[in-house]
Amino acid sequence: MTDDLKSRFEQLVADPPPPSAVPSEAVFNRVRTVRRRRATGVALVAAAGAAAVALALGNVTDIGGAPPVTNSPGAPKSVITGPPTVTPKPPPPIQVVLKPAIKGRTVTMNITVSGKAYIPKVQPENTVLPATTSFLNLSAGTVYAFGDGYNTGSDGGAVDCARTQLKSGSESYQSESHTFKRPGTYKFTYTVHYCGTKGWFPTTATTTVTVR
Repeated sequence: MTDDLKSRFEQLVADPPPPSAVPSEAVFNRVRTVRRRRATGVALVAAAGAAAVALALGNVTDIGGAPPVTNSPGAPKSVITGPPTVTPKPPPPIQVVLKPAIKGRTVTMNITVSGKAYIPKVQPENTVLPATTSFLNLSAGTVYAFGDGYNTGSDGGAVDCARTQLKSGSESYQSESHTFKRPGTYKFTYTVHYCGTKGWFPTTATTTVTVR
C-alpha cells in the first residue's frame, strides 16, 4: 500500500473532528420544524385509528349494546295499525219517549214504551198472561217523579218473570195530571220494569218541564 492510499484510509476510519462553532439559528429552526411535522403526523395517525375502531364497534352493536338493525328477511317487522275499532252498544230492550203537555202549572205526560220483553206469569195461578195483553200491562209497574217531591205510578200486580215467551210491542198512554204549586223548571223521571233474560230490569227516562 502506498503512502497516499494509507493516508486516505486513515482519514476514512478516523473519528470526525468536533464542531468548531455553535450551529446557526437556521439549523435549530429546521430541526424544530421537522419535529412539529413528525408530531402532527403521529396525531393524525392516532385520530384515524380511533375513528376506525369506533366505526368497527358501531357495526357490531348500537349505543345500547343491541345488534345492529339489518334488512335480513328473518328480522321482526313493525306492524302499523289504525285506531281500535269500537263496537257500538246495542240499543236498550225497552225505549221510552216522554212528551209533556203543559197547561198553566198543570202537567200531563204523554208516554210511549216499546221494545221486547218476556210475558210474565200470573201468581198464584202460575199461568202466562195472554199474548194479547197490552205491552204496558206486561210490566211489573211504573213510577212517576215530577221533581217537586210528588211521586206516583202503577202496580203490575202479582206477576212473576217467567222468561219463557218473548213479545215485541209498543204502547202510548198518558200519566195522571199534576199541578205544581210554584212556577219553575222541574225534572220529570219515569221508570218502568219489564221481564228480561236476567229477571226484572228497570228502564228510566227523564225530561224537564217548565211552568209559569
